[in-house]
Amino acid sequence: MKTLRLIFAFLLISIYGYSQQNAPFTQYIFNEMIINPAYAGTKQLININGSYSIMWAGFEGAPTTQTISAEGPVYKNMGLGLHIINDMIGAQSQQGVFGSYSYIIQFNEKWRMSLGLALGVSNFTVDGAKLTQDNNVYDPAIPRTKVNKVRFDSKVGLFAYSDRFYAGLSVTELFADVWKSKDLLIAKQSRHYYLTSGYVFDAGKNLKIKPSFLLREDFKAPADVDINCFFLIRELFWLGTTVRFGANIFKNPDLDKTLRSRNAMIFMTEWNITRSFRIGYSYTLSLTALKNYSGHEIILGYTFPKKADTKMRTPRYF
Repeated sequence: MKTLRLIFAFLLISIYGYSQQNAPFTQYIFNEMIINPAYAGTKQLININGSYSIMWAGFEGAPTTQTISAEGPVYKNMGLGLHIINDMIGAQSQQGVFGSYSYIIQFNEKWRMSLGLALGVSNFTVDGAKLTQDNNVYDPAIPRTKVNKVRFDSKVGLFAYSDRFYAGLSVTELFADVWKSKDLLIAKQSRHYYLTSGYVFDAGKNLKIKPSFLLREDFKAPADVDINCFFLIRELFWLGTTVRFGANIFKNPDLDKTLRSRNAMIFMTEWNITRSFRIGYSYTLSLTALKNYSGHEIILGYTFPKKADTKMRTPRYF
């Protein structure tokens, strides 16, 4: 079993080093700031969100991610946010803290655009104790204790929106080409790009429909594409599904063909228990070789009520 753990851990580390590294959140549609710092403050309300997710539950060393984020307005045209993440996969883990700032430009009564910047640090760790082989033969390439590296990094983003439409573009790991690992224990980071958009339609008095998409790209592995469709019932329940698949959009000839398939179906719901408190759950059904191992994500959110004498400038559904 320890030998299998060793193989699995190094396999995941190598995949992380060559393919997309950022945690693949499923309920980002309810908390866009985790993928775009420009989202901070755009709702003109203070929001706090916490989430826990696991991919391939039941598989030894499966990825797990926990996050806490808070964001809200400072002035009418500025927002601040804080994002804390703990990501673990096999023997490797990452803890990061990022602070976000956004500046909101109002074009007219309907359209606004936010420019965002996030600065923070991440601590990357490889736990050698989890890479022990059955025969306990010492291998100098494998650390016997925890090895860690702390790195500064930043993110930037744009977020354009109206009451019903939004579009965002963000870039993470801006210093990926600056910070380089001197060994293979801590995988080299890659710059990631996120493009997303969505629109909310009225489909009756008590029903709204929200189609959206998300494209994740790092130009070294297949792009991850999410096609989403959600239904808001009586302003209380969100029900929806996501089709996730890999697409080799930019035709990387060096890409390992075994990494092309990332197909999955995701089913999720969110319940607005009160006007302030909400809870969400998503279930991921993998359509790859890991189809026997499902994914789960739970999110809790709280929105601080606005003052009685103020109005929310842009009541939105994202």
